[in-house]
Amino acid sequence: MKEQNKPSRYRRIGAGACGSVWAPSERGPAYKREDGGVARSLRNDYEKHQRILHSLNNLSRSGIQPRIYVPRCYTFVQPTDESWWAEHLSRFPEGYSPCNVIRSQRIAPFPKATRERLVAEYCPSDLAAEILASEMNEDCLVRPYLGRIRTQIHQPTRASRFKAFSLRNYPLHVDQMEELGIPAQDMRGYAEVMAETLAILHWVVQVDANDVEFVLAPPDGEKGKWDNVLGEHAVWMLDFDLCRDMSMDKAGVEQAVVAFWKNDPFYPRPDEESFLWQAFREKYLSTSQQVVGDRPGDRRLELAKLFVDSVEEGPQ
Repeated sequence: MKEQNKPSRYRRIGAGACGSVWAPSERGPAYKREDGGVARSLRNDYEKHQRILHSLNNLSRSGIQPRIYVPRCYTFVQPTDESWWAEHLSRFPEGYSPCNVIRSQRIAPFPKATRERLVAEYCPSDLAAEILASEMNEDCLVRPYLGRIRTQIHQPTRASRFKAFSLRNYPLHVDQMEELGIPAQDMRGYAEVMAETLAILHWVVQVDANDVEFVLAPPDGEKGKWDNVLGEHAVWMLDFDLCRDMSMDKAGVEQAVVAFWKNDPFYPRPDEESFLWQAFREKYLSTSQQVVGDRPGDRRLELAKLFVDSVEEGPQ
């Protein structure tokens, strides 16, 4: 009977430059460990995460309803928190030691039907059964790359020369979205949510959004969601450890422009003929107007226009 009450072990569901991410189940908490690169700060990740959530909540109370989903962020655990580690350390694999940890909401992965569709379309056929049977590949989130088309076309019917395919953070490019039959209206919606969010980060939270990540994943509410070939999903944002404060001046705009081009290609690229860029541009500016207002002497709206103009000039 005692064995049945033993807490479940944590399973690694992801890893990045800042550290590894663990969870006991599909729903509930996730634990991000600071066991990655020494230059990455989980403390900064936690503090920026809390600031972003606070700003989004304040906007909601003032009648502005951002459509982005951001995981709830519960606690920051330090290696010296002995009572926490006494309860949790044994749930990590043997040999793991206490470190800084963020306890937050886990973003739920896509269900089996979505995974099967992506595997059928894009996984080399000789790997398909292995991928679908793999517990690791149940942790399926999709990165919407609105700023890139594939440089190499995968053909699932061919034998794979490179034995690698993963549904974790699967990069879905613009041409793949079209290929899968994701409606243009939905793709436009993804672009608008990213633009709306970026404007809020710049002019309300006042951070540069450096290296934030956007993923498509099942929603945990009613706002801003789509239901297409991927199933029901929304746009989520995570990973704030490299976000930096930005000044409300030209130097801050330059910092934000560098961050835009350095990030993975989530955002549409500036192109007069791209409906995705036009949607992004219009939503970024209209959201900036909405959150800044018309206060005398407030330069933020002027700076928002400078940001868009600077991005349209291309990477410096």
